[in-house]
Amino acid sequence: MSDIAAPAISASPNAVLPHAAHLLQSLRISREALTTRSKVAIGTQLLRTLLREAIRNMPFDEAAYREANPDLVAGQRAGDIGDLHEHYIQTGYLEGRVATPLAVDEAFYLSTYTDAQDAMRRGDISSAREHYLRQGAAEGRLPSPAYRPMFEKWAAILSE
Repeated sequence: MSDIAAPAISASPNAVLPHAAHLLQSLRISREALTTRSKVAIGTQLLRTLLREAIRNMPFDEAAYREANPDLVAGQRAGDIGDLHEHYIQTGYLEGRVATPLAVDEAFYLSTYTDAQDAMRRGDISSAREHYLRQGAAEGRLPSPAYRPMFEKWAAILSE
């Protein structure tokens, strides 16, 4: 008879990560290596899987995704695409599609990015939000000062 009680909450069969020791062993690194600034080579399949599992747990606004991606809505109607959330997890994120748009501070964005202001003046875009969704997000532009701490954190990590 086991002394270990059954957990009150059990993980979903679709939400299980390998044990840390197994994952680190497959990457051929030690726990200690994770405390350094060294780089780790990672296979593309493992990277894609880790990204997908992280993306799966991020907010997903299906209405916004539909609005921003009429090609996917048409593909869904034609029966070529099933669940849009699953599409985003499997391919949409890596295609650069946005699942849940960040709030764009129009005044801040236009005063910070004069090219967006110029594009709006020319009539190329109708809002700072449109500019951000079309190109600003992919360029790493800050949509609002509210996101600065997280953007700075990611910028530091990605520049290592």
